[in-house]
This record gives sequence, structure tokens and C-alpha cells, in this order.
Amino acid sequence: MKKHILAILLFILVAQNISFAQTKISELNFGQTFISDIEHFFDIGIGLAKSPASFSANDWYTTATVSGGTVLLFSIDKNARTFALSNQNELNNNIFNFDKYYGSGYTAIFTASIYGYGLFTNNKSVRKLGLDASSAFIYSVAITGVFKVIIGRRRPNAGESQLFFKPFQLTNDTYQSLPSGHTTAAFAVSTVMGNYIENTYWKIFWYGSAGMVGLSRIYHNKHWTSDVFLGAAIGYFVGEFVVNFDRKEKEVLDLKVNPYFTIDRIGVNLKF
Repeated sequence: MKKHILAILLFILVAQNISFAQTKISELNFGQTFISDIEHFFDIGIGLAKSPASFSANDWYTTATVSGGTVLLFSIDKNARTFALSNQNELNNNIFNFDKYYGSGYTAIFTASIYGYGLFTNNKSVRKLGLDASSAFIYSVAITGVFKVIIGRRRPNAGESQLFFKPFQLTNDTYQSLPSGHTTAAFAVSTVMGNYIENTYWKIFWYGSAGMVGLSRIYHNKHWTSDVFLGAAIGYFVGEFVVNFDRKEKEVLDLKVNPYFTIDRIGVNLKF
């Protein structure tokens, strides 16, 4: 009987040690994965900062088109503002309440939650989605913040003129209208989410949600139409960059150059 009890105790001790070892290994993998994701996050940021240096002619054309479109929209800013203010009522207040939840700090919590779920459940696909969405949110908002301070446009709720600028007001939100930060964040995250599943209704939902944020900002007299347009463009292109970053990186990494030699030939072998 004592031998059986000793054997059972020995088995429990070994099982506990194995479980403890597995937990340590799991924690180690968890830590390595998180560190790897942090490194990837900074790689995206570095790539984004360097991207203008490798712009193609088409990229510069797109940049010029967005810039020109923003300036052209200055001409309708006042009319759009007047239309929005003249249609404010209880029903529309409820409809255009979207910007309180999407494009705001709640969106950062949302993307971080996706990443956390994927990390803790060891779901690589969901973790990657959360990391990309969080990266797009953070970097797009950072870019928009820089433009806001440099441009220094006055918000529509602070004055009648859409052409009043006071640059480099770091702490004065009144002069940080262009571009719209909420719209930027919404389109950046929606672009990542929309690319996650190849489904038309899925894409309509996410891009429609981002569009509602932009309309809400105009409705609440927080931004001019041109602010929203530029914010949407920045968010979309940052989201696209993040989505395609791994693809571009993989294309570079998959290119292998190996020299080869034969009796009568010397050359280079390119493997894609």
C-alpha cells in the first residue's frame, strides 16, 4: 500500500514538473512572439518614414491629386457646413453620433483587443490582424498630428472663414483642423479590416463606417469637408501600406542570389 501511495505521489510530482516546464516554455514563446511583434511594428514605421524616397511617378501623381483635391474642396467648405448645421435635429443627432465611438480612443482599444485575443489564444491570423490594425491606427494618427500642427487650420466652430491658418499651435486644438484625425484613424483601421476578408459586404461595412465618421465630424461642426477628405486619404494609404508591408518584405526576402560555376560558364542564379 505504501508503495502505491509513493508511486502516486511520484507521478503527481513528475506531472507537476512537466506542467511547470510547459508553462515556462509557453511563457517564453509568448514573450518572444510579443517582442517579435514590437520589432515588426517599428519596422513598419521605419518603412513608412522611408516610403516617400521610393515613390514612383504614379505615387507622386496620387499625392498631387489628393493635395489638389483638398484645396479645391475649400470652395465648398462653407456651403457644406451651412447644409450640415441647417439639418441638425434629434434624429440626425442619433445617426451622426458615430464619431464618439469609431475613430476615437475606443478604436485603439478595439484594435489592441484584437491583438491581445490573437496573442493569448495563439491565433496567428487574428494576432496579425490586430497588429496591423493597431499599427495603422497609431501611425496614421501620428502623421495627421504632424500635419495638423504644421498647417494650423482653424476649426469651423471657431470662426466663419475656412481660410484662416495659424501654424505650429502645439497645444491649441482650435488650430488643428486639417486633416481630420478621427476620419484618418477610421479609414486606416477600416482599410486593414476591409482587406482581412474578401467579401463585398464586409468591405462596404468597414468603409461605410469610416465614411460615417467623416460625415459626423462635418455634422458636429468639428471639421470642414476638405479636412475630412484629406484625413480619409491619409488613413486609406497608411492602411494600404501596412496591409502590403509584409507582402513587399516577403518579395524582397524571397529573392535569393547565388553564384554558380561550371567548366565553361560563370553566372548568377536568381531564385524567386
